[in-house]
Amino acid sequence: MNLKAEFQEKIRYYLCPLLLGMSVCYAVINMLYKAIAVPYSILFVVLGFFLFRLFDILKSKKIIGGLIYTALLIIVTVISFVMIFSATISSHKANLFRMWLYGAEGLEQWQFILLNAIFIGGGFFLISIIYYFTQAQYRTLGLMLCILFPFVISSKRLEAIDEKIILFILVMYIITVIHNQRIVQKNERAVLKIDRAYFVSIGVFVAVTVAIAMTIERPTYLAQLQKNPAYFDYNPNRVTINTTTSFENPSANSSENYGERNLSDTPLFYFQTDGGQSVYYLRRQAYSVFDGEIWKMAEYYNSSSTPYNGYAEYSTREILNDWQAVIQDNTEISTFVQRKNGTVYSQSFFPSYLPSPFGTVLDSSSTKYIRYPQGLILRKTTNNGRKSLLNDSFIFEEPTHALISYIQKSALRAEEYCRILESNSSEEAKRLLDDYNNAKINYSDTQNISKNVLQLATQITEEYSSDMDKATALEKYFSENGYLYDENVNPDDKSIDYFIFTGKAGVCSSYATAMTLMARSIGLPSRYVEGFAGFEKSDTDTFVIRNKHSHAFVEVYISGVGWITFDPTVADYRKIEQDNGNDFLGIIWQIIDRYKYLIIVSILIFLLLKSDRLYEMIFRIRQLFRTPKQKTLSLYAHMISVVNFSTNDDYNSYTVDMLRKYLISTREVVPEKLLTLFESTAFGGYQPTNEEYRTAYTEYKKCYRYLRKIPRKKRHFAKSPY
Repeated sequence: MNLKAEFQEKIRYYLCPLLLGMSVCYAVINMLYKAIAVPYSILFVVLGFFLFRLFDILKSKKIIGGLIYTALLIIVTVISFVMIFSATISSHKANLFRMWLYGAEGLEQWQFILLNAIFIGGGFFLISIIYYFTQAQYRTLGLMLCILFPFVISSKRLEAIDEKIILFILVMYIITVIHNQRIVQKNERAVLKIDRAYFVSIGVFVAVTVAIAMTIERPTYLAQLQKNPAYFDYNPNRVTINTTTSFENPSANSSENYGERNLSDTPLFYFQTDGGQSVYYLRRQAYSVFDGEIWKMAEYYNSSSTPYNGYAEYSTREILNDWQAVIQDNTEISTFVQRKNGTVYSQSFFPSYLPSPFGTVLDSSSTKYIRYPQGLILRKTTNNGRKSLLNDSFIFEEPTHALISYIQKSALRAEEYCRILESNSSEEAKRLLDDYNNAKINYSDTQNISKNVLQLATQITEEYSSDMDKATALEKYFSENGYLYDENVNPDDKSIDYFIFTGKAGVCSSYATAMTLMARSIGLPSRYVEGFAGFEKSDTDTFVIRNKHSHAFVEVYISGVGWITFDPTVADYRKIEQDNGNDFLGIIWQIIDRYKYLIIVSILIFLLLKSDRLYEMIFRIRQLFRTPKQKTLSLYAHMISVVNFSTNDDYNSYTVDMLRKYLISTREVVPEKLLTLFESTAFGGYQPTNEEYRTAYTEYKKCYRYLRKIPRKKRHFAKSPY
């Protein structure tokens, strides 16, 4: 066999196993150091080919080959451990490798060394076991062990593997199993037998896998996406409270702008009111400082234990009354803000705060609540220091459509508002100016706002003059410019600029952060607020607040009115709950979307198993565009390829007579009319007619099922039935 033929033969045997190894290598490197995942995966295939060739040689040497392989394994292992040890000594961190594997930050200096140690040692081991279970011993369950490596590392780092990578690994595993079973099917060890031993081996494999998974040490170092495990876990008095749910306490930090929330449909609590809004925004707390990734409480709020009475935010009703006194306006404002009753209750929710709308009225003599800065209302604990079950009633001031119309009609701008107040010496003007300045000081930080965000916000609001019109324009921008609500989006670039200008897909925290920064950039005091969105109603007209209804929204300080709530998140996040459940096509689409990757894999498996039928269908379509002579010659050649496929042998060199005898002895059917027509056409210069070809083709189709597969039991024909 010449060098080229030998190389082609090896590629035929090596390609699928090496591509399977490449998919596993890519998944691992992609988690550890994404920037070099592609070149290292290509390098893995190249090195894998030479190692496969070396292992072929060593396999033929038996004892000597085994000794040489053992020596190689020891050398590679020593090199890997030396690299890890040297990095550990240099870093002065005894557990450096484990920290790096778990995704701890600040280890970039040693990342390349540790990654290469993994690539050298782990790559050699991976190639070895793939070779053994595909070239030496054909074992599908053993081969399955290879694809578990990325999932083990994923569990260590608490990072989800991309679904497309998982799909690629599974497809390559299936292709490798099918391909290698076919190319070595003459080897008795390659025959897949579904018997008792098969089920026993599966049971053992599952039992061992589960046992190993149960004994894996839980990671100490959290991954990048898990840096904030105390989700809403902040108490202004710095009292640590053990909770059973991440929503029971406030938090020093906000949620992240990206990352799948994985929140359930479980009802968290219920909200009952006599108000008339279709959506209610129940607050937990507001944030004032954005560090470029998440929102935080201002430092003096974090360290303060002084209740809210030291920093009073006036209610909308109070601001309207004072403003009318300043400008001497007699407009009736009793319909602008109406007092409504609200009740929140649950059988399992013990929050340390009161989830309620902005403008909740608290009696100054109340002993049940304490109001803190940024609108945080804490529920006092019971006598034994425990939090009480949520079952609270309160009064809140609900803005009406009349108020919105009044704001739009007055068209106040911050500059004009402040100028009027500064020129007025009344107590009302002083209170209003102090309130506005407090909002301006605490909620106008712009240090992490880019020029691009400023330019976009300016462009959106350039045709508007009033505070309300500008805020409304920013709120509508996202729903009018192709943005999507997507809980699963998790891009490499997690900046808010990427969300606004490139990604245009995210969760509520992305939208609320974007609008808050855009509003601040054009001079509107704004704050990022986290809480719940109440929009799903039960049969009793009560709002059901589920776990997944946690929501982020925006409050903008509007001159002459105070804080007004805006929700820039596109309404898709409320779509599922608003469906009536009777949309058959919608249900079908949800099922398809949920199981899309399983469907894709199933289709690929089906196409692989039926590849010969697919090839036959394509051939028959191509025949429609050929002349009778071309059809006859191509049909004969195609028939031989079908026979070749059924036995994995090559019969192209057979004469017509030899092929006839072979088919009679093995299939006991012969497309005699095709063979005769082919001989006349190929060797006698005969020009067949369409009718003659159709007759031969009809006979071929009747024989096809026996040509593509040798019958297990002989058919007793005295001669060909054709």
